Amino acid sequence: MKSSSEFMQNWRLLLATFIGISVGVSSIYFYSIGLFMKPIAAEFGWTRADSSLGALVGTSCAALMVIPTGWLVDRFGSARVAFVCLACLAASFFALGLFTVDLTSYLIIISVMSMLTAGSTPLPFTRLVIVAFEKNRGKALGLILTGTGTGAILLPKLLAPYIAEHGWRSGYFALGTVVLISIPVIWLLLRGAKDTEISTEKEQYSAVTLFNTPRFYHLCIIFFLTAVAVLGTVAHFFSMLTDSGLTPPQAGAVASLIGVSVIVGRLITGALLDRFSAAYITAGVFLVASAGLLTLGLGGAEYAKLGAIITGLAIGSEVDLISFLVGRLFVRKVYGIAYGAVYAVFLVGGAIGPYIAGRLFDMTGDYSSWLYTASASLLIASVLSLFIPVEQTAQSQLTAKAVV
Repeated sequence: MKSSSEFMQNWRLLLATFIGISVGVSSIYFYSIGLFMKPIAAEFGWTRADSSLGALVGTSCAALMVIPTGWLVDRFGSARVAFVCLACLAASFFALGLFTVDLTSYLIIISVMSMLTAGSTPLPFTRLVIVAFEKNRGKALGLILTGTGTGAILLPKLLAPYIAEHGWRSGYFALGTVVLISIPVIWLLLRGAKDTEISTEKEQYSAVTLFNTPRFYHLCIIFFLTAVAVLGTVAHFFSMLTDSGLTPPQAGAVASLIGVSVIVGRLITGALLDRFSAAYITAGVFLVASAGLLTLGLGGAEYAKLGAIITGLAIGSEVDLISFLVGRLFVRKVYGIAYGAVYAVFLVGGAIGPYIAGRLFDMTGDYSSWLYTASASLLIASVLSLFIPVEQTAQSQLTAKAVV
C-alpha cells in the first residue's frame, strides 16, 4: 500500500523531474555533442582533438560550479535553482548558434554555458525525489533519470538529419527552443512540491566533515574512472559510426540504441537497488560495461550496435548510482553538496575522457586504443565498487548521521 501511495501522491513531481532531466544540460547538451562535432570541425577546419575541446572545457567549468550549485540547492531549494539554470541553458544554445565564429568564441560560450547551467543537471531533480520517497527511492530515481535516455534516443534520430539538412546553427536554435518551451510546463507540475531548506550553521559543519570522510573519496575515484571511460566513448560514438562508412541518419539510428539502453539500465538498476547490495550491483554494471567496450575495440564497427547497448547500460546506471549511494551514505541535509562534489569529480572525468579519445584518434587514426583504455578504466572501477561501505538502509542512515 505504501509502495503505490508514494507514486500516486508524487506523480506530478515524477513527471516534472523527468521532463527537467530530459531537457537539462546532462541530457540535451551532452547527447548532442557528437552530432555537432564533425559539422563544426568541417566548417572551421578543426582537428578531432580541437572539436573535443568543447567537451573538455565545458565539462571542466561545469565541475567547478556543481559544488556551489549543491550548496545553493541545499540553501534555497531545488526548484528555484533549476528554473534559473534551465533559462540560462536555453539562452546558451541560441548564443552558440548566433555567435560562434571560431574556436575561441565557441569555447568561451561553452564555458559560460557550463558555469550557468549546473543547476539543470540531475542534482536538483534527484534531491526532490530523495525528499519525497523512502521505500521506493531507487525505483523513483530510476524512473526520472530515464529522462537522459529520452535525449539519447531522440537526439540522434531527430537532430542528426535536421543538422544535415539545415546546418549546425539551426540545430542549436532548435535545442534552445525545446528547453524554453519546457520551463513553464515543469513549473506548473512542481507547484506545491516539498522542497526543504537547510540551516546555514548545520550545513557548514556537515560540509566540512563530509570532505574528511573516506567513503566520499572512495565514491569519487570510482565515478571518475567510469566517467572517463563512458563519457569519452559517448562523445565520439557518432564519429566512430560515420568513420566506419555509415551516413549521418544511419549512424543516428544506431547511436539512438544508447538511449534505449539508458532507459532499460536505469529502470533495472533502480529496482535492484531497492532490494540488493548497491556495492555488488555497481561492480556488476561496470564489469559488463568493461567487457562491452573491449568487445567493441576488438571487433570494430560490426559490433557497433552491441557497443551502443553496453555503453547505454553503463550510462543508464552511473547517475542512478551516484544519487542512490549519496542518499544512502550521507544524511539528507547535505545531499546537495555531497552529490555536487561527487558529480563534480564525475564531470572532470567526463571532460578528460573525450579529449583523450580525440588525441588517441589523432595519434593512431582509429579508436581501438581508446576503447582498450576505457575498458581497463571500467574494470578498475568495478573492483573498487566491491568495497563500497554501504549497508542496509536503516544501518547506513545511522552510520551516516554519526559520520556527517
